[in-house]
Amino acid sequence: MGMTGNLTGLAAADLIQLNCVDQKIACLKIQHAGQNAEIYFLGGQIVHAVSGGQKGEEVVYQVLGWNEGDFSLENDVKPPETTIQRSWPSLLLEGARRLDENELAQMAVDPVKEPGSKEIRMTQKFEEILTELAGEVSGFRGAFLVGIDGINLASKFVGDTDPELASAQMAMLLKLVSGSTDKLGAGNLEDNLTTTEKSYILMRFLPGKQYFLGISTERKSANLGNMRLMSKMFVERLAKAMPH
Repeated sequence: MGMTGNLTGLAAADLIQLNCVDQKIACLKIQHAGQNAEIYFLGGQIVHAVSGGQKGEEVVYQVLGWNEGDFSLENDVKPPETTIQRSWPSLLLEGARRLDENELAQMAVDPVKEPGSKEIRMTQKFEEILTELAGEVSGFRGAFLVGIDGINLASKFVGDTDPELASAQMAMLLKLVSGSTDKLGAGNLEDNLTTTEKSYILMRFLPGKQYFLGISTERKSANLGNMRLMSKMFVERLAKAMPH
């Protein structure tokens, strides 16, 4: 059984992430401004994409820039070939990077918009706040400020962690949890706690639900009460540091 819809209020990246997390065998077809694209999923990965005479990763990057159009998803459709080897988080991160570069290029042409030092100062401020948070949370392993699109704005980690990949995965998890609680009529999601053998990972939305704060701690030495209190306090600080 498949589904159909349009991209109004729904990003192509969300559709792609959902199918990858569900580990579907499926074909996603998207129509946008007279263009047609097909993306094939197998075993939780994107393995093939085609649009016109173009195949592979570049088709995915092109589709990620589409914010209008219709889509249909057909399950149990196997890919006719394999043209993509890259993991889906890596594809989405590269696509987001390219979209950011295009936006910056547009800003360079438009004298009204001036990227640069303001954005750098904002990132530095976020990192300063996360560094302070690290000193207030027992068992601290990491903290990250992420857009709901999975783009990392700032991070502070102990040890070797890929902040971009972790941010993309946590964003997908938080969106799935938030969507599920909405469908259940359980009210607004205050925070989401993931408990593993070694760690606690707590995520909390900033006002407006466009960004969230994630905190990771060692389970043995963490204090959940302190963790939740600090998440509330520092979400407020990060929200105040956001541009208005």
